Amino acid sequence: MPQGLWRGFRIMLAFLLLALQGAADPAQAVVRLQQAIRAEPTREGNYTELGNLLLSTRNFKEAAIVLEAARARFPQSAQVHLSLGVAYYGQQGFSNAVAAFLDAAERDPDAEQPVLFLGRITEHAGDRAADVKAAFARFAKKHPQNPLGHYLYGKAAADPAALKRSIALNPNIWDSHFELAALHEQSGDYASAALAFEKAARLSPKNPAPQYRLIRVYARLNQPAKSQAAKARFETLSAQEKADADKRQAATKHLDLRVRQ
Repeated sequence: MPQGLWRGFRIMLAFLLLALQGAADPAQAVVRLQQAIRAEPTREGNYTELGNLLLSTRNFKEAAIVLEAARARFPQSAQVHLSLGVAYYGQQGFSNAVAAFLDAAERDPDAEQPVLFLGRITEHAGDRAADVKAAFARFAKKHPQNPLGHYLYGKAAADPAALKRSIALNPNIWDSHFELAALHEQSGDYASAALAFEKAARLSPKNPAPQYRLIRVYARLNQPAKSQAAKARFETLSAQEKADADKRQAATKHLDLRVRQ
């Protein structure tokens, strides 16, 4: 998986890694869970546990087979749609992933994970972009004290007021400062953009993205020394990020697990 996709994907897999707990031998666990499904086909947990185990071992196609069967049997389950969205995303089936996450958000309006995952793949929304933005707006309205909804809506709608609301609720979320900075830059307010990008960089010091944007903003402000320093930090952080991603990729072993169709 390309590094950019992996950055958005790893947060989706994090909660699924819990599926490996207690499964010393994933291959045996797959057999056991398939047997459990045949013995109790009306128990949703058998399907989601197997699907999440397959996801956590990067068997995305096999996970989708299990979770599609679960969706047919449990069409109102938010968890099934959520995990199915991760399975689609793992196969780079972005439109299907967006649709599944939207379905999960509709079925559980209080859950953060569906809207959080949608926020990670907003650029793949395509003809569902309006639906994604509406999902963010509903979550923000239903949970006005949760900065996540305001941040996601502000990003999708390019709404600085929503981003400022997110920051007011939690000033330590780097993403909100980064997106607000991007809007300032777009409007030509480079001084405000620099301040917001600098705040994002302080909150996420290992992230090269704010440094990359500061290269350009400092140049616009006729501050070449700062621009060169930001470029040097960007190159250092990018190299470290790539090394870390390669290390994680090497440590994430794809197990040859199969399910019966």
